[in-house]
Amino acid sequence: MAWRVAVTRDDEIDAAVRRGLEAAGFIVVVCPIMVEGPPADSERLKTVSRNLDRYEWIVCSSVRSVRAISAARAAPWPAAVRTAAVGPITAAVMKDAGASDPVVGDSFNAKALWQALRSREAWRARRVLVATVPGGRRDLIDGLRSAGANVDEVEAYSMHPRDAGEIRRDWQAGRPDAVLIGSASQARHLIDAVGVAALSALKAIVVIGRTTRTALQDAGLVAVVPDEATFASGIEKLKSMAR
Repeated sequence: MAWRVAVTRDDEIDAAVRRGLEAAGFIVVVCPIMVEGPPADSERLKTVSRNLDRYEWIVCSSVRSVRAISAARAAPWPAAVRTAAVGPITAAVMKDAGASDPVVGDSFNAKALWQALRSREAWRARRVLVATVPGGRRDLIDGLRSAGANVDEVEAYSMHPRDAGEIRRDWQAGRPDAVLIGSASQARHLIDAVGVAALSALKAIVVIGRTTRTALQDAGLVAVVPDEATFASGIEKLKSMAR
């Protein structure tokens, strides 16, 4: 019988994950852990978004950040500004917004994107805008700054945990056999909502990255990290475990 696999996001990235899981023969259980909210400083987002042409590079880590900037800008992005994106889905949405063809890393995370970018420029004094979310990874920003770039960070949106009771109801209704988790914050909120016993009863917990695995290990749970820090690799790991 096909495994029922819970996914903990509800956005365009997760839609691609759902398609990948279904193509691999799994039954998808959607159980979002976080919901989107406005940034702490909406006025700064508007100001920065309306002046994108002041930058030489714009870097976005998610579809949500692209859409937040586009909504605040209320105009196409300047095509002359170079761009980069964490993942092809984000890159496609940036292009739809009017941006130049974005650079994308080999693996869809900030560290891989910095590896793709570091040799493309003499970064010293380059003006770079990076769209961020509270609690996001710092690999790319730290890399740019260490290379001498002038980096402006703008919080494009915020993420907040859903009500624990709602998460628990989705989980119980979905009856998952396994779960695919993309971040440590998702892992911690899932543990709080459904409890260690429910997660320890699963056939598999597959996580994207060692930080996420550590969050589960701290609660006494066993989680598996795929060979690469990508959802595609996570799906392959689930396939190997379900055989």
